[in-house]
Amino acid sequence: MPIDPPSDQGKHDPGSEFVSLIVRHRHALYAFIAKQLVHPADAEDVFQKTSLVLWSKMAEFDSGGSFFHWACGIAFNEVRNHRRTQGRNRLHFDSELSELLAEESMAEEELTQARLKALSVCMEKLSPRQQQIVRRCYDGTSTISEVAGALGRSRDALYKQLARLREKLSDCIRGQIAAEDFAS
Repeated sequence: MPIDPPSDQGKHDPGSEFVSLIVRHRHALYAFIAKQLVHPADAEDVFQKTSLVLWSKMAEFDSGGSFFHWACGIAFNEVRNHRRTQGRNRLHFDSELSELLAEESMAEEELTQARLKALSVCMEKLSPRQQQIVRRCYDGTSTISEVAGALGRSRDALYKQLARLREKLSDCIRGQIAAEDFAS
């Protein structure tokens, strides 16, 4: 039976905050690495090495900056190190292409984060009833038929309303991102 460590409820634990940053960005960081390597096993190895380096350099991270960019810089160096040590493989990306892929991956992640932020703002602009419908249909716990039944509506009517809500959210997200791009 495992023994639970003593509770540190009143203490600030930068390690757990750092772990939550790694967990939050792990998929995007893995994708960043995988885009630069040929074999999935190599990407997994480099991801593990990157995670260890991130942990060892935790104190160097500026909490005011972008964790994802900082982590991608370290991952990029780990990819280069991996390529150098695996030089016997026949298929390689040249360094210029690798840098281009790395920049593109970071830009994609920034756009994804901007879209998620805009979605949150746009969801707040919907009525409470509309928010409830969107959440119930996309939370993955119910089918459209079940949600329609719970709302006392037909499946087709719910599909039509969802189409209108998706269009409204999509327009709002585009507007939010355009406004953010204009402001910066």
